[in-house]
Amino acid sequence: MPNILIVTKDKGSAKILQGKLAAMGHISSFASYKDKIAEHIAREIPDMVIIETNGQAPAIIRELVKGIKIKHKAAVLVLSKEEFLNHPEDLLEVDDFIMEPVDDRELALRIKRLLRKSTGDNEIFRCRDMVIDFANCEVRVAGKIVELTFKEYELLTFLARNRGRVYTRESLLNKVWGYDYFGGDRTVDVHVRRLRSKIETTDQAFIETVRNVGYRFISK
Repeated sequence: MPNILIVTKDKGSAKILQGKLAAMGHISSFASYKDKIAEHIAREIPDMVIIETNGQAPAIIRELVKGIKIKHKAAVLVLSKEEFLNHPEDLLEVDDFIMEPVDDRELALRIKRLLRKSTGDNEIFRCRDMVIDFANCEVRVAGKIVELTFKEYELLTFLARNRGRVYTRESLLNKVWGYDYFGGDRTVDVHVRRLRSKIETTDQAFIETVRNVGYRFISK
């Protein structure tokens, strides 16, 4: 499942956008302009970055996009104000942009197009006997289809796309269940246990418990 990073200075608007992205089937997180965005992206490895301009000067957005593009391949979509049309040179590094206020249907189509372009050959994930077909939301282990619930699939694909990285239970709640989810972190343990029972055997494990920290997808 695609992972999208929202860059904004308005936490309220980011939460609204997160809700829209979740309805489209995307996992998302957000970072402030005050954060070190390049380092944040290096940790999160998003498939796409959506930048809310929030009144920032076009030149500031241009430098932010350049910094992202230097080290990362993530597609960049800017939600821009009308004043950006007076500075087209500041949007040259951007993969696409939408004028605000944003039409949700247009947003969905542009995201789909950019993700298809940026992920291209990454629609199939393979790790030992496991194959995840992201395009068809299908998981096979040793050639057999594994029946997963929606949240089990989201959890598996998020960990697989970020294989090798350790995530705390709180972080997984945020990224897979959503920022506004009020359930306890026990929810994560229950889903991981059920997921393991469906994809793992005594001879082959895919998800590792990192004691006192959380979980990660075993990359080897």
